[in-house]
Amino acid sequence: MLIRALRFIVSILLIPVSIAFTISFYSGISSIKTVSESGLVFILGAFSYSILHLLIIKLDFLYVSVHELTHAIATLFSGGKVRKIKIRAKEGSVKTTKANIFVMLAPYLIPGYTLFIAFLYFGLSFFMDTARYSDLFIFIIGFTLMFHLAYTADSIRGKQSDLIKTGYLFSIFSIYIVNLVVIFFIINLLFKEAIFLDFISGAYEKSKDFYYFSWRQLFL
Repeated sequence: MLIRALRFIVSILLIPVSIAFTISFYSGISSIKTVSESGLVFILGAFSYSILHLLIIKLDFLYVSVHELTHAIATLFSGGKVRKIKIRAKEGSVKTTKANIFVMLAPYLIPGYTLFIAFLYFGLSFFMDTARYSDLFIFIIGFTLMFHLAYTADSIRGKQSDLIKTGYLFSIFSIYIVNLVVIFFIINLLFKEAIFLDFISGAYEKSKDFYYFSWRQLFL
């Protein structure tokens, strides 16, 4: 009961942070005046998956696979052990020796396929000229990032058990903030006007202002 109460309090405290990150994100996006060829390829990749997901087919098995594997990898990073992984077309499960907030929320925070493609691309760059495949790489980054975001949104709407166990409001705000950071970091690499450090510092300053204003209204 105490842990639930603490998570609820933290959830309320995350509301100003979410607002601050949203404002800073919008400000950063608004600063983009020109779209490079790489930026267009990224947008095309994201748009392509959106059409696929909404109008053609949902890649449930691919999502279930990366979802459960991310749980497993997060468990290993947390010092736990993976006992069993079960993956089916529509659902899956992982039995582990450790379950914490990071383990339970990892699939919603980390775009697994995007990260894998990035590591693969940069790993291959040591052995071959990957520059000629840069457009394909950027397209896949946009495609897989939208894949992650679409299924994360579906999971939130469906109130997945992971989110309930960690506290639904706490999970939503945590997922929202982390995904904004991930998205803007990728945008920062593709659009020169979008500066990641400005985005983070802007969100920090706005969060601080929200908390200071609230403190003054309540106690001063």
